[in-house]
Amino acid sequence: MFNKIVNSVLWSLSLIVIFVSLGFSIQQTHQLKCANVKVEIADSASQHFIENSDIRQWVHRNYQGIFGLPLQDVNLRKIEDGLRKLHAIEEVDVYTNVYEQGPKSFGSLVVRIKQREPVFRVVGSSAFYMDKLGKVIEWSPRYTPRVMIVGGLVSAEFARKKLLPLITYINDDKFLSAQIDQIYVNAVGELSMIPRVGEQIILFGAPGDFQTKFRNLKALYTDGFKDGGWSIYKSINLEFQNQIICTKK
Repeated sequence: MFNKIVNSVLWSLSLIVIFVSLGFSIQQTHQLKCANVKVEIADSASQHFIENSDIRQWVHRNYQGIFGLPLQDVNLRKIEDGLRKLHAIEEVDVYTNVYEQGPKSFGSLVVRIKQREPVFRVVGSSAFYMDKLGKVIEWSPRYTPRVMIVGGLVSAEFARKKLLPLITYINDDKFLSAQIDQIYVNAVGELSMIPRVGEQIILFGAPGDFQTKFRNLKALYTDGFKDGGWSIYKSINLEFQNQIICTKK
């Protein structure tokens, strides 16, 4: 019985020592000063719309005062909110961490970022990318992802409301994504499409009811052109309901 009491007391004392040490360690960590910024871009691609150096420069330019502050005094929420306003960022997580460098420890601001993934690129009267959420990503000369190209007169609103669901439908369809190469939008919002195979133009008309039009187009290519022959046509017109008009060269 006496041994059980002694063991219980020793175990309790051990827990107290652990908690005291842990509390002291946490307090020491919080008092470490922020010395630098570590950036992690959580994408598999080797190129990005935004680079590690861009984020470091942004933090230094907008929050220079955090360097030298104890980690516990760094306003993480404010930095996160600022980064979320950058067009290329979809998700951001900002926290502090402690790193060892030889016998010394130093505090660091850590920024983890997921960049936006473009669905298509608009060129011509405007120049931008649009992601799956309908957010505009500003054009960048450093990174040119392989996505659908859209030319002509395209506003961000038209791209979001009319083109995004249509192009997402194309991208999700194995046949269509292999067939459609580019899209052109005229002054009244009608679409023309350039296929990867053949020299004909696909006159699509207004982007509405695109599921039916694409269903008709697939039927034409798989049934009407199953033995070839599309090369003799200069245009395929899908504008009219329940019919396809092919015009020879």
